Amino acid sequence: MGKIRIVSRPEPNAVPDFPEPFHVRSVGSNESDCGWSESVPGRKKQFVQLFWTLKGCGRIALPDREIVTREGEVFYHLPGEDHRHGTIGKRWHYHWFTFDGPRAAEFMSSYGYSRDSRYAGECPVKLFLELELLLRERTPYARRHAVAVAAEILALAGGGFSSHGPGNVVRRFIEIAQESQLDTRLSASRLAKELGVHRTTLNRLFQQEMGMTPGSYLQELRIQHALSLLRETELPIKAVAAECGMPYAGYFCRLIRRVTGFTPAVYRKLGGVD
Repeated sequence: MGKIRIVSRPEPNAVPDFPEPFHVRSVGSNESDCGWSESVPGRKKQFVQLFWTLKGCGRIALPDREIVTREGEVFYHLPGEDHRHGTIGKRWHYHWFTFDGPRAAEFMSSYGYSRDSRYAGECPVKLFLELELLLRERTPYARRHAVAVAAEILALAGGGFSSHGPGNVVRRFIEIAQESQLDTRLSASRLAKELGVHRTTLNRLFQQEMGMTPGSYLQELRIQHALSLLRETELPIKAVAAECGMPYAGYFCRLIRRVTGFTPAVYRKLGGVD
């Protein structure tokens, strides 16, 4: 059979009446052996359930097709969907949590995640265990915190940075860029050299992970810093430009106007109309 662990709120089928975007209902894990399967009609599953495979492989039967979920992959059911799952091979080990409420399905769908099983990276086991502790605590703070932890899992389900390989290069670029954004000599070429990769390789990896070039990311950092200085300080415009690594005031003014629709002076006068 395997090992099943479930932690749920008191009266899990009664939706709480306190105001939250959704309510975490239960959380757990399943280490299912070869031959394990379940088939539960949708009328008994009036909640969103997200599954994250830790090890092994499983199958999910949908009305129109069957999909396979593997290590590091995520899939989910919306309220009222039949649950027909089974283990493929020797073992399927996954973590899961459920949430409900009037807007639960809308909240899940708003992420735009595919209804197929999709790769999201290493299962965040610590977050699932934290949800278990919060459900056991049963305080108002724990209920609110559970929503935040669940939302973090949902965000990671979209695919975060990996701790190795291409994702790590991009993560290190971002970390160094944020730490050194006040350095006027900062450039994508300089950071590529520091990271030990060719500039072309960095461009390709950055586009793949972030959907923009490293240079565009650095420019966005500088623009956001400039807008903060314009809103929150009285530094002269030229000083703000220099502080953000853009020593040519004319170019700086054109850039701020393109982004905000106002010159730096007018943007500051209006109090920062982003």
